[in-house]
Amino acid sequence: MASFDVITDSTSDLTSDLRQEYNIDYFLMGFSSGDKEYSASLDWDEIGSHEFYDSMRNGVKYKTSQVSVKTFTEKLKKHLSAGQDVIYIACSSALSSSVKTAYVVRDELKKDFPDRKVICVDSLISGMSQGMLAIECARMASSGKSIEECEEWIEANKFFYNQCSTTETLSYLKEAGRVTASSAFFGNLFAVKPIIISDTMGQNLAIEKVKGRKSSFTAIAEHIAEYIISPEKQTIWIGHADCFFDAEALELEIRNKIPNANIKKYVIGPIVGVSVGPGTLICNYTGKAKSEQLENTK
Repeated sequence: MASFDVITDSTSDLTSDLRQEYNIDYFLMGFSSGDKEYSASLDWDEIGSHEFYDSMRNGVKYKTSQVSVKTFTEKLKKHLSAGQDVIYIACSSALSSSVKTAYVVRDELKKDFPDRKVICVDSLISGMSQGMLAIECARMASSGKSIEECEEWIEANKFFYNQCSTTETLSYLKEAGRVTASSAFFGNLFAVKPIIISDTMGQNLAIEKVKGRKSSFTAIAEHIAEYIISPEKQTIWIGHADCFFDAEALELEIRNKIPNANIKKYVIGPIVGVSVGPGTLICNYTGKAKSEQLENTK
């Protein structure tokens, strides 16, 4: 048994295979449209990914909900009752309030489990990069590292976990309040595509506009090639919002710039999907610090 259990949440986008391989659990968030409510299952238990993204293309609007107190309490009790300490790798606090709720539940449970530890870490990122942090923690747990060593490692390394993405439109991110950009940036997006990275505050930051969809693939590949570190020792994860063939095209662009790249693809989960919209592509990788990237975009 690992020295502690690793839990993340619905924004981590970890596939079933990855969760099983690394023994990672996750807290369910939710999303809804009108009076129809869904659990934000990363296995798409209640609605298929194509049906979900197609409904958005057809005008259906969804709202997301954070992890509830009940969900936090029940799952944490299950792990703590089994004699395990827990580290929660949470979605960026700039994008979700779930980590703040987790702090409250953690403190409440101390009364019932005084000998157990619950550590809640604000990853300051979301999506598969958040999942990648959880995977590294699971590896540390399996190798016998302490939960405190894991927390210390995350705080020292989380700003090297990067994203670079593009969307069909910024309207979803704008409506959800999930992107930072100047008013001039938003002023004219006709026939152009945004390039977006995750910043040091845990927010999505639009840094560039390029003309045309294919040009956005080239811009992402160039950005990753500039900032990635040791590509031969990691996996670049390409997430797509129901646009598999575009993900294939983006993969080719990245391989043109980084021939030895190990690339895998996955479907962007429902919570991230509500915020970014269909047609979105997100690349997740480890590389130079976000602060260096931000300095070079000024």
